[in-house]
Formats: sequence, structure tokens, C-alpha cells
Amino acid sequence: MEQSNPYSSPRSDLSRPVAGLVDTTNPFDPKGRFTRLSWLAWNLVLGVLMMGAVFGLMALGVIAVPEPEANEAVPVFMGIGLLIPQILFLVVYLLLAIRRFHDINAAGWWSILLIVPLANLVAVLVLAFKRGDAMANRFGPPRPTPSWERVVGIISIVFTVVGLVGGIIAAIAMPALMEYQSAAMGH
Repeated sequence: MEQSNPYSSPRSDLSRPVAGLVDTTNPFDPKGRFTRLSWLAWNLVLGVLMMGAVFGLMALGVIAVPEPEANEAVPVFMGIGLLIPQILFLVVYLLLAIRRFHDINAAGWWSILLIVPLANLVAVLVLAFKRGDAMANRFGPPRPTPSWERVVGIISIVFTVVGLVGGIIAAIAMPALMEYQSAAMGH
């Protein structure tokens, strides 16, 4: 039997999370955390909503595709019509990034890098690949990823991989296609 010294310091196992301690904040609250799959899922949802807003504005005639003979004011109205959804998209995108930075125990101010060209590529790669803290960090306890976010996050990964592979194949095939078209036209 182990003798206990009443004057020794207390011992606690701090490596395990405390039961019931999870992040239950609203996804649009910047004071929370997001896992990689949650971040990817919400970005895909946000992108789909943004495309829906743009197509909806086009269907309503707020945004018109300018014709060559059209009035010069049409592109101005098109820009104004797109400005509001883009500002909303940017604000929500930055809120999601703040939560993701919190998950890797970094300040949300790092999300400003997403606005800076070239630095945004590095920031997105960090957010996409760096594993978040498994335990509570200075920004709070971890947030469990709901099953729908897991599914949508995996779909986002599949879309990204297919888009990258398709883009690479298109970049390789484009010169051959242009050469074929030129030969077919007899040039």
C-alpha cells in the first residue's frame, strides 16, 4: 500500500480532456474552435450559398452580363450588385478562419493573411493541413465535429482533389488541343 504524504503537492492527470467540456458556441461566433473538416464543410456551404446568391441576382436582373453594344453603366451596376454578397462572404469567411486559427492555438488576427495575395495560399494550406489541439487550449475546449460536417468536409476534399487533377490535365491537354485545332483549320 502506498503511503500518502499530506504535505505533497496535489497530482492531476492533465493529459485527458475533462468529461463534458466541449465547445458549444455558434459556428458564426469568432470565440470558438473549428476542426479541419468543420472548416472545409462550412467553406463549401458558404461557396454554394455565394454562387446561389450570384445566380439569384442574375436571374432577378440585378446583375446583367454586359453585351458589346450595351451601355457603359451596365458593368457598374453589375459590380455594385456583386459587392454586397462579396462583402458578406468575406466577413463569414474570416469568421470561419478565426475559429480555425483558434483550433491550432493561434490568434484570430492571422486570418488577415487570407486577404494578402500569396500569403493567403500559405494560410489556407496551414488551415487545411495543420491538426488542431486535441485538448482545451487558450481559446477553449475542442468542438466536436457533427456528422453532417464530416460528410460535407469530405465532399469538399473530393471536389478540391478532382479540381486540382482536372486543372492539371487541362493544362497539359490544352496545348495539344490548340495544335489539333490549328492543324484542322489548315493553318
